[in-house]
Amino acid sequence: MGPDLVSACIYCAGMLLGMDLSPRMGLSTDIGFSYATLARRYDVSADRVDASDVTPKFILIGIGNARGAREGLGAGTPEFEWRARVAFAPSHDEQEIKASPELERINTDGTGRYENFALVLRFPLGARDSVEIAANRRNHSATDLINIGGENLEFSEERTLSAERIDIAAGWRHRWKGLEAEVALRWVKPNGSNNTARVFHRASGALLGGELEVRWHLGGWTALAHGERMSGSLDVHRESFPAFDDRDASLDASLEAYRLGVGYSWPRTDLMLTATYDRQHLPFVALSVLGTETVAFDSGFDPDSIVKQVFWDLAFRYAVTPAIRARVSIRMAWGDETVRLTDSAGVLPGQTLDVARRGIFGGGLSGPLGAPEPTLFIGADFSVGAAAP
Repeated sequence: MGPDLVSACIYCAGMLLGMDLSPRMGLSTDIGFSYATLARRYDVSADRVDASDVTPKFILIGIGNARGAREGLGAGTPEFEWRARVAFAPSHDEQEIKASPELERINTDGTGRYENFALVLRFPLGARDSVEIAANRRNHSATDLINIGGENLEFSEERTLSAERIDIAAGWRHRWKGLEAEVALRWVKPNGSNNTARVFHRASGALLGGELEVRWHLGGWTALAHGERMSGSLDVHRESFPAFDDRDASLDASLEAYRLGVGYSWPRTDLMLTATYDRQHLPFVALSVLGTETVAFDSGFDPDSIVKQVFWDLAFRYAVTPAIRARVSIRMAWGDETVRLTDSAGVLPGQTLDVARRGIFGGGLSGPLGAPEPTLFIGADFSVGAAAP
């Protein structure tokens, strides 16, 4: 179990064929609850901040079966496994920018939902090898009410947002004593849309690439290294007020991530810390839209976004009984995003927004990093039938 199904970030990397803590052997079920936030912040001027966030509250359930590798081979990944998980969440998103010379007062308030699914299949080929197949689908949709320059509760327009990432991977894992390595091909389909009465942005397409993972185990220690990269082009369709002429293009996109982790296990306790560098290049904005972007999109500007983030994940698991293990995990993310805005009419000069992927309303926490994007999870896994270790 990783944090990807209960994170507010749709397009960041997940643990498709990898994991942080090794799963329970035998037939088992999972349940968990999570609070997560994705936050975007643009400093309009020295004393004006344009801030937006989306906050889901997840319920996760899952079921699976696994059999450990034989003769001490590998580093914790089962030789045989099937596992399915779903995570659903209502979400609330809001945005605020107060009146300033650069922009009118803009406030946004909306509700939505997350619907996330994950499936993993592993089949042994002898004692040392496994064929692995995994599929993830993460989706968020929301409806916003936007107030541009009006009094409180005076709404200017409605917006619908949709963000989705579908991953499919097929790989091979080989095991040595205390060591294993995995290589896989990846197909990813990111989708996004952003629609108001004055603008319609939609992007969809397939990215191809691969991943590589090495996992090592000795005594109570476990270490892992993982890298993945997918790239290609997306079909982008845009329309804007007043003519709503079709603007279609095939634009570059890429998703990549690099993860390092280290953990230690005691007789009843497991602890794992991972750090991930995540980079997303997408020709659209479909999550936690800023007021500055709302005005730009409605005026005919087209976006291109590059996000660079670092995620710190800490997972703690404790065996309450042989059949019940409780888990608590926390993710903290900091990063920056560059949004380039291009006038579709080719008349006005382009703009570049330096967006912080951290910080909340009121300026956030003190210090150079500001407030993080947090994901807090509490859950448990339960052995079904005979208690498994």
